[in-house]
Amino acid sequence: MEEILTENNVGGEEAPSKIPGFRSVCFRLGIMLIIIFVSRGAENIILSLAREWFSGLDTDLAYILETVMSFLFLYIIPITCSIFLLKPKGMCSNVYCKPQYFSNAMGMFPALYGIALMTNLLTMLVSQLFQNTDLYKSFNTVNELKPDSMLNACVLLFQLVVTAPIFEEFWFRGIVLEALRPYGNGFAILVSGLLFGLTHANFNQFFYATVLGICFGYIAVSTKSIVTTTIMHAIFNGISGLLLLFITFEEVGDYMLARAAGLEAEQTPLVVVYLVFCFVVIMLMIVGIFMAIAKLRKVKRYKVPKVWTELSAPRRWGVFFSRVTVIIALLLAADTFTFQFLPRTLVKLFSGNM
Repeated sequence: MEEILTENNVGGEEAPSKIPGFRSVCFRLGIMLIIIFVSRGAENIILSLAREWFSGLDTDLAYILETVMSFLFLYIIPITCSIFLLKPKGMCSNVYCKPQYFSNAMGMFPALYGIALMTNLLTMLVSQLFQNTDLYKSFNTVNELKPDSMLNACVLLFQLVVTAPIFEEFWFRGIVLEALRPYGNGFAILVSGLLFGLTHANFNQFFYATVLGICFGYIAVSTKSIVTTTIMHAIFNGISGLLLLFITFEEVGDYMLARAAGLEAEQTPLVVVYLVFCFVVIMLMIVGIFMAIAKLRKVKRYKVPKVWTELSAPRRWGVFFSRVTVIIALLLAADTFTFQFLPRTLVKLFSGNM
Protein backbone atom coordinates (compact mmCIF):
# COMPACT_ATOMS: atom_id res chain seq x y z
CA MET A 1 0.00 0.00 0.00
CA GLU A 2 2.87 2.35 0.74
CA GLU A 3 4.85 1.45 -2.37
CA ILE A 4 5.03 4.44 -4.71
CA LEU A 5 7.04 4.60 -7.92
CA THR A 6 10.07 6.90 -7.98
CA GLU A 7 12.01 8.30 -10.87
CA ASN A 8 15.54 7.23 -11.71
CA ASN A 9 18.15 8.84 -13.90
CA VAL A 10 18.86 6.80 -16.97
CA GLY A 11 22.51 5.96 -17.63
CA GLY A 12 23.68 8.28 -14.85
CA GLU A 13 23.18 11.32 -17.12
CA GLU A 14 21.98 14.57 -15.61
CA ALA A 15 18.30 15.11 -16.45
CA PRO A 16 17.27 18.42 -18.04
CA SER A 17 15.78 21.01 -15.71
CA LYS A 18 12.08 20.61 -15.01
CA ILE A 19 11.70 24.07 -13.47
CA PRO A 20 10.30 25.80 -16.60
CA GLY A 21 7.71 23.05 -17.04
CA PHE A 22 6.84 23.23 -13.35
CA ARG A 23 6.26 26.98 -13.53
CA SER A 24 4.11 26.50 -16.60
CA VAL A 25 1.95 23.85 -14.92
CA CYS A 26 1.44 26.04 -11.85
CA PHE A 27 0.49 28.99 -14.08
CA ARG A 28 -2.04 26.86 -15.96
CA LEU A 29 -3.48 25.49 -12.72
CA GLY A 30 -4.09 29.10 -11.71
CA ILE A 31 -5.98 29.65 -14.96
CA MET A 32 -8.01 26.53 -14.23
CA LEU A 33 -8.95 27.89 -10.81
CA ILE A 34 -9.96 31.23 -12.29
CA ILE A 35 -12.18 29.46 -14.81
CA ILE A 36 -13.76 27.44 -11.99
CA PHE A 37 -14.72 30.53 -9.97
CA VAL A 38 -15.79 32.53 -13.03
CA SER A 39 -17.94 29.59 -14.14
CA ARG A 40 -19.46 29.38 -10.66
CA GLY A 41 -20.18 33.09 -10.75
CA ALA A 42 -21.81 32.75 -14.17
CA GLU A 43 -23.95 29.91 -12.82
CA ASN A 44 -25.11 32.06 -9.88
CA ILE A 45 -26.00 34.94 -12.20
CA ILE A 46 -27.86 32.81 -14.73
CA LEU A 47 -29.76 30.83 -12.08
CA SER A 48 -30.72 34.02 -10.25
CA LEU A 49 -32.06 35.52 -13.47
CA ALA A 50 -33.76 32.28 -14.58
CA ARG A 51 -35.54 31.46 -11.32
CA GLU A 52 -38.40 33.81 -12.14
CA TRP A 53 -38.93 31.89 -15.39
CA PHE A 54 -38.51 28.56 -13.59
CA SER A 55 -41.23 29.56 -11.11
CA GLY A 56 -43.83 29.08 -13.84
CA LEU A 57 -42.73 25.50 -14.51
CA ASP A 58 -43.51 22.26 -12.75
CA THR A 59 -41.43 22.03 -9.55
CA ASP A 60 -39.70 18.79 -10.55
CA LEU A 61 -38.93 20.06 -14.05
CA ALA A 62 -37.52 23.30 -12.66
CA TYR A 63 -35.30 21.38 -10.25
CA ILE A 64 -33.98 19.13 -13.04
CA LEU A 65 -33.26 22.14 -15.27
CA GLU A 66 -31.37 23.85 -12.44
CA THR A 67 -29.41 20.63 -11.83
CA VAL A 68 -28.49 20.34 -15.52
CA MET A 69 -27.43 23.98 -15.62
CA SER A 70 -25.30 23.55 -12.50
CA PHE A 71 -23.73 20.41 -13.97
CA LEU A 72 -22.78 22.36 -17.10
CA PHE A 73 -21.10 25.21 -15.22
CA LEU A 74 -19.61 23.23 -12.33
CA TYR A 75 -18.29 20.25 -14.29
CA ILE A 76 -18.46 20.30 -18.08
CA ILE A 77 -17.01 23.78 -18.72
CA PRO A 78 -14.20 23.68 -16.08
CA ILE A 79 -13.18 20.07 -16.82
CA THR A 80 -13.10 20.69 -20.58
CA CYS A 81 -10.90 23.74 -20.01
CA SER A 82 -8.67 21.72 -17.64
CA ILE A 83 -8.11 19.09 -20.32
CA PHE A 84 -7.05 21.73 -22.85
CA LEU A 85 -4.84 23.50 -20.29
CA LEU A 86 -3.06 20.46 -18.81
CA LYS A 87 -3.17 18.16 -21.87
CA PRO A 88 -3.20 14.77 -20.08
CA LYS A 89 -1.79 12.60 -22.90
CA GLY A 90 -2.78 8.95 -22.56
CA MET A 91 -3.92 9.61 -19.02
CA CYS A 92 -7.19 7.66 -19.15
CA SER A 93 -5.45 4.37 -19.94
CA ASN A 94 -3.18 4.91 -16.92
CA VAL A 95 -5.51 6.12 -14.18
CA TYR A 96 -8.33 3.70 -15.00
CA CYS A 97 -6.16 0.58 -14.93
CA LYS A 98 -6.78 -2.24 -12.44
CA PRO A 99 -5.84 -0.88 -8.98
CA GLN A 100 -3.09 -2.44 -6.91
CA TYR A 101 -3.59 -3.08 -3.15
CA PHE A 102 -7.34 -2.65 -3.72
CA SER A 103 -8.46 -4.55 -0.61
CA ASN A 104 -5.95 -2.71 1.60
CA ALA A 105 -7.10 0.63 0.25
CA MET A 106 -10.80 -0.14 0.74
CA GLY A 107 -9.98 -1.29 4.27
CA MET A 108 -8.91 2.28 5.01
CA PHE A 109 -12.42 3.61 4.32
CA PRO A 110 -13.58 3.69 7.98
CA ALA A 111 -10.41 5.60 8.93
CA LEU A 112 -10.99 8.11 6.14
CA TYR A 113 -14.58 8.50 7.28
CA GLY A 114 -13.32 9.13 10.81
CA ILE A 115 -10.79 11.71 9.60
CA ALA A 116 -13.52 13.45 7.59
CA LEU A 117 -15.82 13.49 10.62
CA MET A 118 -13.14 14.94 12.90
CA THR A 119 -12.38 17.61 10.30
CA ASN A 120 -16.08 18.42 9.99
CA LEU A 121 -16.47 18.76 13.75
CA LEU A 122 -13.47 21.09 13.99
CA THR A 123 -14.83 23.18 11.11
CA MET A 124 -18.21 23.46 12.84
CA LEU A 125 -16.51 24.58 16.07
CA VAL A 126 -14.53 27.26 14.22
CA SER A 127 -17.57 28.48 12.27
CA GLN A 128 -19.49 28.88 15.55
CA LEU A 129 -17.02 31.61 16.51
CA PHE A 130 -18.55 33.72 13.72
CA GLN A 131 -22.16 32.75 14.45
CA ASN A 132 -23.35 36.29 15.25
CA THR A 133 -21.65 37.91 12.26
CA ASP A 134 -22.66 38.47 8.63
CA LEU A 135 -19.70 36.32 7.64
CA TYR A 136 -21.36 33.24 9.18
CA LYS A 137 -24.17 33.36 6.58
CA SER A 138 -21.65 32.81 3.78
CA PHE A 139 -20.39 29.65 5.51
CA ASN A 140 -23.71 27.90 4.95
CA THR A 141 -24.00 27.56 1.19
CA VAL A 142 -23.99 23.75 0.97
CA ASN A 143 -26.74 21.91 -0.95
CA GLU A 144 -28.17 24.87 -2.82
CA LEU A 145 -30.37 22.46 -4.79
CA LYS A 146 -32.19 20.92 -1.83
CA PRO A 147 -34.73 18.29 -2.87
CA ASP A 148 -38.37 18.91 -2.04
CA SER A 149 -39.83 15.76 -3.64
CA MET A 150 -38.95 12.10 -4.11
CA LEU A 151 -37.99 12.60 -7.77
CA ASN A 152 -35.72 15.51 -6.88
CA ALA A 153 -34.13 13.50 -4.09
CA CYS A 154 -33.41 10.65 -6.53
CA VAL A 155 -31.87 13.11 -8.99
CA LEU A 156 -29.67 14.52 -6.23
CA LEU A 157 -28.73 11.00 -5.06
CA PHE A 158 -27.69 10.05 -8.61
CA GLN A 159 -25.66 13.24 -8.85
CA LEU A 160 -23.92 12.55 -5.53
CA VAL A 161 -23.26 8.84 -6.01
CA VAL A 162 -22.55 8.61 -9.74
CA THR A 163 -21.90 11.95 -11.41
CA ALA A 164 -19.80 13.73 -8.79
CA PRO A 165 -17.42 10.84 -7.96
CA ILE A 166 -16.75 9.98 -11.61
CA PHE A 167 -16.17 13.54 -12.77
CA GLU A 168 -14.36 14.83 -9.67
CA GLU A 169 -11.98 11.87 -9.46
CA PHE A 170 -11.20 12.10 -13.17
CA TRP A 171 -10.61 15.82 -12.71
CA PHE A 172 -8.54 16.04 -9.52
CA ARG A 173 -7.01 12.60 -9.02
CA GLY A 174 -6.69 12.17 -12.77
CA ILE A 175 -5.92 15.37 -14.65
CA VAL A 176 -4.55 17.59 -11.85
CA LEU A 177 -2.68 14.96 -9.84
CA GLU A 178 -1.07 13.37 -12.90
CA ALA A 179 -0.04 16.77 -14.29
CA LEU A 180 1.83 17.50 -11.02
CA ARG A 181 3.31 14.08 -10.26
CA PRO A 182 6.50 14.61 -12.31
CA TYR A 183 7.32 17.38 -9.82
CA GLY A 184 6.90 15.30 -6.68
CA ASN A 185 4.30 12.84 -5.46
CA GLY A 186 3.86 14.57 -2.11
CA PHE A 187 3.52 18.02 -3.67
CA ALA A 188 1.07 16.69 -6.27
CA ILE A 189 -1.09 15.03 -3.60
CA LEU A 190 -1.20 18.14 -1.40
CA VAL A 191 -1.89 20.61 -4.22
CA SER A 192 -4.57 18.45 -5.88
CA GLY A 193 -6.23 18.07 -2.46
CA LEU A 194 -6.06 21.81 -1.82
CA LEU A 195 -7.58 22.61 -5.21
CA PHE A 196 -10.28 19.99 -4.61
CA GLY A 197 -11.19 21.78 -1.38
CA LEU A 198 -11.13 25.23 -2.98
CA THR A 199 -13.49 24.23 -5.78
CA HIS A 200 -16.18 23.32 -3.25
CA ALA A 201 -16.31 27.10 -2.79
CA ASN A 202 -17.56 27.33 0.79
CA PHE A 203 -16.02 27.32 4.24
CA ASN A 204 -18.01 24.39 5.64
CA GLN A 205 -16.82 21.99 2.94
CA PHE A 206 -13.33 23.36 2.32
CA PHE A 207 -11.40 21.61 5.11
CA TYR A 208 -13.41 18.39 4.85
CA ALA A 209 -12.92 18.23 1.07
CA THR A 210 -9.23 19.18 1.27
CA VAL A 211 -8.43 16.45 3.80
CA LEU A 212 -10.37 13.88 1.79
CA GLY A 213 -8.71 15.10 -1.40
CA ILE A 214 -5.27 14.55 0.12
CA CYS A 215 -6.23 11.06 1.34
CA PHE A 216 -7.74 10.17 -2.03
CA GLY A 217 -4.63 11.49 -3.76
CA TYR A 218 -2.40 9.26 -1.67
CA ILE A 219 -4.59 6.23 -2.41
CA ALA A 220 -4.68 7.04 -6.14
CA VAL A 221 -0.87 7.21 -6.28
CA SER A 222 -0.45 4.10 -4.11
CA THR A 223 -2.93 1.98 -6.07
CA LYS A 224 -1.81 3.50 -9.41
CA SER A 225 -5.47 3.97 -10.33
CA ILE A 226 -8.44 6.22 -9.56
CA VAL A 227 -10.88 3.31 -9.61
CA THR A 228 -10.53 2.82 -5.84
CA THR A 229 -10.94 6.52 -5.03
CA THR A 230 -13.99 6.76 -7.29
CA ILE A 231 -15.66 3.90 -5.39
CA MET A 232 -14.75 5.39 -2.01
CA HIS A 233 -15.93 8.83 -3.12
CA ALA A 234 -19.26 7.31 -4.19
CA ILE A 235 -19.68 5.62 -0.79
CA PHE A 236 -18.94 8.88 1.05
CA ASN A 237 -21.48 10.79 -1.01
CA GLY A 238 -23.93 7.90 -0.92
CA ILE A 239 -24.17 8.03 2.88
CA SER A 240 -25.05 11.74 2.78
CA GLY A 241 -27.36 11.24 -0.19
CA LEU A 242 -29.31 8.44 1.50
CA LEU A 243 -29.83 10.59 4.59
CA LEU A 244 -31.26 13.32 2.36
CA LEU A 245 -33.43 10.76 0.59
CA PHE A 246 -34.84 9.45 3.88
CA ILE A 247 -35.72 12.96 5.02
CA THR A 248 -37.86 13.51 1.92
CA PHE A 249 -40.22 10.73 3.07
CA GLU A 250 -43.18 12.20 4.96
CA GLU A 251 -43.14 9.38 7.52
CA VAL A 252 -39.50 10.04 8.44
CA GLY A 253 -40.05 13.80 8.47
CA ASP A 254 -43.04 13.47 10.81
CA TYR A 255 -41.09 11.13 13.07
CA MET A 256 -38.16 13.55 13.33
CA LEU A 257 -40.46 16.52 14.05
CA ALA A 258 -42.33 14.58 16.72
CA ARG A 259 -39.11 13.47 18.42
CA ALA A 260 -37.75 17.00 18.31
CA ALA A 261 -40.92 18.22 20.04
CA GLY A 262 -40.65 15.47 22.68
CA LEU A 263 -43.81 13.72 21.47
CA GLU A 264 -44.53 10.06 20.84
CA ALA A 265 -43.80 9.14 17.22
CA GLU A 266 -44.99 6.17 15.20
CA GLN A 267 -42.20 3.84 14.10
CA THR A 268 -43.33 2.64 10.68
CA PRO A 269 -41.22 0.09 8.75
CA LEU A 270 -39.64 2.95 6.80
CA VAL A 271 -38.77 4.79 10.01
CA VAL A 272 -37.20 1.59 11.38
CA VAL A 273 -35.06 1.27 8.24
CA TYR A 274 -34.02 4.91 8.66
CA LEU A 275 -33.07 4.35 12.32
CA VAL A 276 -31.08 1.21 11.46
CA PHE A 277 -29.25 3.13 8.75
CA CYS A 278 -28.45 5.95 11.21
CA PHE A 279 -27.18 3.38 13.73
CA VAL A 280 -24.87 1.84 11.11
CA VAL A 281 -23.54 5.29 10.16
CA ILE A 282 -22.92 6.18 13.83
CA MET A 283 -21.05 2.91 14.39
CA LEU A 284 -18.99 3.58 11.27
CA MET A 285 -18.16 7.02 12.66
CA ILE A 286 -17.06 5.61 16.02
CA VAL A 287 -14.93 2.85 14.47
CA GLY A 288 -13.59 5.31 11.92
CA ILE A 289 -12.48 7.82 14.56
CA PHE A 290 -10.49 5.18 16.46
CA MET A 291 -8.98 3.87 13.22
CA ALA A 292 -8.13 7.41 12.15
CA ILE A 293 -6.37 8.13 15.44
CA ALA A 294 -4.36 4.91 15.06
CA LYS A 295 -3.43 5.82 11.48
CA LEU A 296 -2.47 9.39 12.40
CA ARG A 297 -0.16 8.11 15.14
CA LYS A 298 1.74 6.19 12.44
CA VAL A 299 1.56 8.93 9.81
CA LYS A 300 5.33 8.82 9.18
CA ARG A 301 4.89 5.35 7.69
CA TYR A 302 2.75 6.86 4.95
CA LYS A 303 5.21 9.53 3.89
CA VAL A 304 5.65 9.45 0.11
CA PRO A 305 9.21 9.23 -1.26
CA LYS A 306 10.75 12.17 -3.08
CA VAL A 307 10.82 11.91 -6.86
CA TRP A 308 12.11 15.40 -7.73
CA THR A 309 14.81 17.17 -5.74
CA GLU A 310 15.73 20.00 -8.11
CA LEU A 311 13.58 22.36 -6.05
CA SER A 312 13.03 21.97 -2.31
CA ALA A 313 9.46 21.64 -1.06
CA PRO A 314 9.32 25.23 0.31
CA ARG A 315 10.55 26.60 -3.03
CA ARG A 316 7.96 24.55 -4.91
CA TRP A 317 5.21 26.08 -2.81
CA GLY A 318 6.78 29.50 -3.33
CA VAL A 319 6.71 29.06 -7.10
CA PHE A 320 3.12 27.84 -7.00
CA PHE A 321 1.73 30.66 -4.86
CA SER A 322 3.74 33.34 -6.70
CA ARG A 323 2.09 32.66 -10.09
CA VAL A 324 -0.07 35.67 -10.94
CA THR A 325 -2.94 33.40 -12.04
CA VAL A 326 -2.85 31.54 -8.71
CA ILE A 327 -2.89 34.86 -6.81
CA ILE A 328 -5.95 36.05 -8.79
CA ALA A 329 -7.66 32.69 -8.24
CA LEU A 330 -7.04 32.85 -4.48
CA LEU A 331 -8.52 36.36 -4.35
CA LEU A 332 -11.61 35.06 -6.16
CA ALA A 333 -11.74 32.14 -3.71
CA ALA A 334 -11.45 34.49 -0.72
CA ASP A 335 -14.41 36.53 -2.00
CA THR A 336 -16.43 33.37 -2.68
CA PHE A 337 -15.69 31.99 0.80
CA THR A 338 -16.64 35.19 2.60
CA PHE A 339 -19.10 37.91 1.52
CA GLN A 340 -19.41 36.92 -2.18
CA PHE A 341 -19.23 40.60 -3.10
CA LEU A 342 -18.33 40.03 -6.75
CA PRO A 343 -21.09 37.54 -7.74
CA ARG A 344 -23.74 39.47 -5.79
CA THR A 345 -22.71 42.73 -7.45
CA LEU A 346 -22.86 41.11 -10.89
CA VAL A 347 -26.30 39.61 -10.14
CA LYS A 348 -27.60 43.07 -9.18
CA LEU A 349 -25.97 44.59 -12.27
CA PHE A 350 -27.49 42.10 -14.70
CA SER A 351 -30.90 42.17 -13.01
CA GLY A 352 -30.99 45.98 -13.07
CA ASN A 353 -31.22 46.33 -9.28
CA MET A 354 -28.08 48.44 -8.83
